[in-house]
Amino acid sequence: MRKDNAVLLLLDVKHPYDREILQGITHNPSPMARWMQPEVMTIAEANLVKLDRFCGVIADFDKPGVAAFCEKLSLPLVAISGSRLSLPSQSHLARVSPDSFAIVELIVQSFLAKGIRRVGFFSGVPAFTAPWVKERKFALAKIALKYRLEYVELTVPDLVTPESTVGVVAASDTQARQFASLCNDQNISVPEHYSLIGIDADPTESALSPISLCSAVLPIRQIGEQALAVLQEQIDGKPAREVLVPATELVSGASADNVSQTDPLITKALFFLNSNFHRRIKVEQVVDYCAVSRKTLETRFKQVLGKTVHQQLHQVRMEFAKQQLTSTTSSVDAIADAAGFSNQHYLYYLFRQEMEMTPNQYRQKFA
Repeated sequence: MRKDNAVLLLLDVKHPYDREILQGITHNPSPMARWMQPEVMTIAEANLVKLDRFCGVIADFDKPGVAAFCEKLSLPLVAISGSRLSLPSQSHLARVSPDSFAIVELIVQSFLAKGIRRVGFFSGVPAFTAPWVKERKFALAKIALKYRLEYVELTVPDLVTPESTVGVVAASDTQARQFASLCNDQNISVPEHYSLIGIDADPTESALSPISLCSAVLPIRQIGEQALAVLQEQIDGKPAREVLVPATELVSGASADNVSQTDPLITKALFFLNSNFHRRIKVEQVVDYCAVSRKTLETRFKQVLGKTVHQQLHQVRMEFAKQQLTSTTSSVDAIADAAGFSNQHYLYYLFRQEMEMTPNQYRQKFA
């Protein structure tokens, strides 16, 4: 006999991840959360009960056997997972997972706010090949192209000291701790040489690390909330859909905080500068993006960074030009255009003024 309010939750409540998902399902103000009767089971337990008494199912497809078990179900079903790659792609299956692209982009934006334009991915010792790891690594490669960053392949376990800071995205906080330990053993500075950010915001991993970890907070509870909302849609007769849940917060830690804490306004301005300098933006566009007066922005820049917005924009363009001269074979004209300068003659002028050499002489000396 079917219970109209019984919902089957195929979750492993012994696992912290699933427990937090369960909280997102059961502790939210949605109408369904108030009337549903959740029943949490393992596959073994679910095989012993009559499934026709449930009005819907939310299942963790990362757990062994769950996907195969759910194939025989004709109930409204929501599959949740730590990555999209772990979920079947059938159009009739509702899916909820973290938005790996948005999570990694949040981390990269933090690097950009610090002026870091070289990034790398660390998947562990030995390297993991789990779907969520592959997904996050692929996301970083795409985002590096989006922001025109240099992607660096990390040589582990024998790391090298980079010529400029590399922003490292670790697959999770476990891998972030491993990377911090490798650097510590080899007397390589974190965050001076490698600015390191993990994913999970796991306080235990941070405590075990030789340096406290900066990390992106996984939206686990929100995954549970969205799973319940999507299940309600299916019960109401709406088609199945996919929901990707982004991360919106970084937990600070010494592994990435290599500059004195700036206020959110400065961070926002620096991100815009480092992301758009090649578009020949001017200070007015930075002011518009930050939605404050120019006087307010200039005052804060002077207080925090000791320079004007224009001076910071100029520095970003010059550093990019230097990096391109020493790491590519692009022409000076192409580099000037990519850096946001009006023409190559202006870049020649700046190099003579500031470096006492031409761009080509700089390339010959430092490439």
